[in-house]
Amino acid sequence: MFVRVKDKSTGHEFDVPDSDPRIGKAFKPLSKSHYPPSAVARRPKHHIGRTPAPVTSEPSGVAEEPQKENENA
Repeated sequence: MFVRVKDKSTGHEFDVPDSDPRIGKAFKPLSKSHYPPSAVARRPKHHIGRTPAPVTSEPSGVAEEPQKENENA
């Protein structure tokens, strides 16, 4: 059976075999009510560290002209 864990160093969530020796050390087991043990490994959820975009005073580009629906009319 596979159990859902969270990697303590990266924050990624994924399934590992329930006999994996890293459970409780490098991997934190997740709630069994949310992720019950499974016979098939589920898709991983990768943690992406979000940082705010830098604020600039320069325009990002020239605004495009809106397209006309009927140019030939």
